[in-house]
Amino acid sequence: MDYLSVNNFLKEDMEKVKKELYSNLDSDVELVNEVAGYVLDSGGKRLRPMAIILSAGLSGYKGERSAKLGCIVEYIHTATLLHDDIIDGAMVRRGNTSANVKYGSDITVLCGDFLYSKAFINLVKDGNPEIQMILAKAANTMSEGEVFQLVKTADYNLNMEDYIKIIFSKTAVLFSSCCEIGAVLGGNNTTVKKKLKEFGKLVGLAFQMNDDILDFLGDQNITGKSTGTDFKEGKMTLPMIMLRENASKEENKIFKELITDSNFTLDKLEYIIVLMQKYDIKTKALNYVFEYVNKAKSILNSINIQHNFDNSNYKKYLEYIAEYSVTREK
Repeated sequence: MDYLSVNNFLKEDMEKVKKELYSNLDSDVELVNEVAGYVLDSGGKRLRPMAIILSAGLSGYKGERSAKLGCIVEYIHTATLLHDDIIDGAMVRRGNTSANVKYGSDITVLCGDFLYSKAFINLVKDGNPEIQMILAKAANTMSEGEVFQLVKTADYNLNMEDYIKIIFSKTAVLFSSCCEIGAVLGGNNTTVKKKLKEFGKLVGLAFQMNDDILDFLGDQNITGKSTGTDFKEGKMTLPMIMLRENASKEENKIFKELITDSNFTLDKLEYIIVLMQKYDIKTKALNYVFEYVNKAKSILNSINIQHNFDNSNYKKYLEYIAEYSVTREK
């Protein structure tokens, strides 16, 4: 199985998501539509809408609302990317010039706000209070997480608990919400909702951990991002925490000086990458991430929902997305 097979299975549904994404770009200010369209055109895996559609299908729902809600979460996700790129001073996004470089930070942040507001307008139109609360809480958590990450910038002593808190807020909470929404659409009981919510959380954590690994040890020609962005921004992530745990006392002394020094140079980054290679941090980190994937798959396999149609494909492709979160190279 590969990513293409998931796309083929969901082709009709994802076309509906795409149609929703562009039909809702209806601002009277054309520049707003242009910037939002530029980011949406730049690609992206659309994993969050996929998670809603697959979770809903697993739960027995195959109606139109999956695509509409998929559009909503993609707007929220895209808005956070626009805001993140401004905060991080990113130059590239998905292999293209970032919107903040192309259009300027002022326009970009306001277009991010437009997408947020458009998401919640459509959420109100959907009319389900439970789903409204799920996404409202998720958006709140994501905002708090960004602030907490800034507070922890250049914190060499960042522990794993705080790292998990950051990446849950940054990425996993929206994945979790998507899977929970799918269960709500299917009218499932509280137990199933909790299980799909936890499945999404674990997949989201794994996805972000792998993203952090790729930031140091991925091929930037494949990832479409500059290597070592997290180090440059003073972010302690999974590979850096593991390096701290494996490096010698003398190496850690230098490592601490580098992460707390705001003057970034490629020589400093090269030193960190060489140390990571020395201690095989990529293998250690990926083994750690696979523990989350295995837990997610175990939860998914514990969900037994009986329908009048075969839902095995939905479970199979959700399981693949869990694995893909770690095996992907971009």
